[in-house]
Amino acid sequence: MSIPFGFQPPGEGEPLNQMGQMFEQLGKMMQGGTSAGIDWSVISEIAVTQVQTKGDQAATMSEISRTQTAGRTADLWLDQATSFPSLGADLQSWSRKDFINFTISTWQTISDPVLQRMADSMSTMMPGNDQLPPELVEMTKPMMAMLKELTSAMVGMQVGQSLAALAMDVMGAADVGLMLTKQPKPALITHRCDAYANEISVPADDLILFLGSREIARQRLFNSVDWLSGAVITAVEIHAAGMRVDTSRLQSALEGIDPTDPQAISAALEGGVLTPELTQEQQSALIRLENLLALSEGWVEVVVENAAAGKLPSYPAMFESIRRRRAAGGPAENAFAALVGLQLRPKRMRSAYEFFKKLTELVGAERRDYIWQNLDLLPKDDELENPIDLAIQVSAAL
Repeated sequence: MSIPFGFQPPGEGEPLNQMGQMFEQLGKMMQGGTSAGIDWSVISEIAVTQVQTKGDQAATMSEISRTQTAGRTADLWLDQATSFPSLGADLQSWSRKDFINFTISTWQTISDPVLQRMADSMSTMMPGNDQLPPELVEMTKPMMAMLKELTSAMVGMQVGQSLAALAMDVMGAADVGLMLTKQPKPALITHRCDAYANEISVPADDLILFLGSREIARQRLFNSVDWLSGAVITAVEIHAAGMRVDTSRLQSALEGIDPTDPQAISAALEGGVLTPELTQEQQSALIRLENLLALSEGWVEVVVENAAAGKLPSYPAMFESIRRRRAAGGPAENAFAALVGLQLRPKRMRSAYEFFKKLTELVGAERRDYIWQNLDLLPKDDELENPIDLAIQVSAAL
């Protein structure tokens, strides 16, 4: 059957209301576009709608109490393993919707430069005024404006979907290794944690204590080292400033795609067609960013190991499971890469762990933590190749 204006009926097994929802979201993105082109309120709405459709639950009073108790216990343990002070805040229980709502402004800060470049690169495929006959320039202005809105809307839909995928998989507010809230706000997505405990066959209370310790330790670090969040954001901004997308590859991916079908557009944009071509400066910025995030993750692993390993019988199983989860690059890592354009290398995180573990053995927790305030001692880009030797060298300077 011929469908007017290129619209196609939903595919087999695809409900009509789902297709209608996708068209509605694309329409909102186009209507809500700001002068900058990306409307984050609509992105947030898309992400929230998706997690609620897939299943989301608010924490019960019992779960909130259990999480708060675990957080207070973890805080006491961490006091013995790091010189960075307590946050003075309870460990919260979040739903997936809470994760999106509490972190959306930070995602906007670190993702917006990248997304604007993507939208701009997609727009460059459209013919400019100098490529059209003079008599057609005025006639095509409305169409060109609509197509530019459409490119921003397409990028925005991808971001909303990535944020939803992230919210479905993360287990804590800082699970991706970043401080995603403006103020320290340690939290666990309770139902995701309970499901994961069942997946790896460990007691749910043990996992809450383990993940709560990691969450609080990571937030203690970012709260105490005031330059760390700024350095991460600066590296992302440098990466975005010189971004160029291979428009010929993008054009090939979109050839023959029905522009009114959001699902087809989304499928076409998967597989890395929007991955930018990196300049030397961008490469350097990404290496610095990866290094900082690897160092923070390695520090967290060592601190939590010293604080909790002797108190949780299932600690080795939980530690190895999280390591494998990171190495496999699950939905959270893939969504993070889509939002920021970066994938952490597990090898570098393991090297950072070995560095901080050896340094703790040599100089103790307080002097180990001091290096975060002394940039001359903190390992640089490629200095983690031999972490044990590096720890011995650094210990001699402390």
